Amino acid sequence: MPVDRPPRVTLLSTGGTVSTTSAPDGVSTPTLSGAQLAELLSGSPVELAVRELARVPSWALDPSEMAEIAVAAAGAAREPGVDGVVVTHGTSTLEYTAFLADLVVDAQVPIVLTGAMRRADDAAPDGPRNIADAVAVATSAAARGAGALVVFAGRVIAGDRAWKARRADVDAFLALDGGLGSVEDGSVHIRARSRRRAAFSGRLDPSVALVKAVPGMDGAALHAAVGDGAHGLVVEGLPGSGGIPPSMLPALREAASRVPVVLASRAPFGRLPDEPTGGTGEPLRGLGLLSARALTAEQAWLLLMASLGDAADDADVRRRFTAAADSVGSGS
Repeated sequence: MPVDRPPRVTLLSTGGTVSTTSAPDGVSTPTLSGAQLAELLSGSPVELAVRELARVPSWALDPSEMAEIAVAAAGAAREPGVDGVVVTHGTSTLEYTAFLADLVVDAQVPIVLTGAMRRADDAAPDGPRNIADAVAVATSAAARGAGALVVFAGRVIAGDRAWKARRADVDAFLALDGGLGSVEDGSVHIRARSRRRAAFSGRLDPSVALVKAVPGMDGAALHAAVGDGAHGLVVEGLPGSGGIPPSMLPALREAASRVPVVLASRAPFGRLPDEPTGGTGEPLRGLGLLSARALTAEQAWLLLMASLGDAADDADVRRRFTAAADSVGSGS
């Protein structure tokens, strides 16, 4: 960026706990505007442009609305003169919007998502620090070309590797790959991240079902999903190789003959084989299942929506999904 001007950052606010205050009746709602959140950065040496996209708790967002936020962030990153983009977001679905943003970003300008676990009127809110850290990362040369990132409680996490692991702790997010680095007193320390080029438009086909397998489960949920018109299906298998109960297998075989079916594992760490086998005895080999690879079940669910939204046919869906899933967790 030119040295004769301050860094220019676009702040996109969407609501969430970072903008939430409590009312006299005890009900907490997102009340702070994007401009009010920007005031938390008073004295910061950045030129800030604020856009309020929404003011809602993030659990109220559906996948299409999360994709709209991701596309808006990618668009802001392409604008001339912008050095960084920060998105403030509720933590319930922050990792999903970050994943979608990483699918659509096509600029070198960093996109950084952050939020808070404590309300803005808490005695010790964590939002101000997280926003300041996010701005520091968004204007860091080391973050250029890294795609979408999550910055929270001093951690810097790739947008496709963030996982909300703690329900209430300030340090709520873990990195499924160990993380990219940290922010300490405004100083950014991150390792280089090589990533794929954006391959998705942000159009989603929301007709994708997510079914969680548990021991002894039959195929009723799979039959219902396909019967209700699902265009795709993600099955979260048991932890490990994504095994499923034998009583579920006939319905899985039938579903896979009708729509794209992705197998994921309940265990968040590690990587499924390129051809899912289901583990010992390989009961799932030959069913034509797509592998979630290192994706969580929810990420696979979003990626299948994005693949269906952009693809011309079933073969294209499978190609797009596989190419994107294969790059996650592989260092590219």
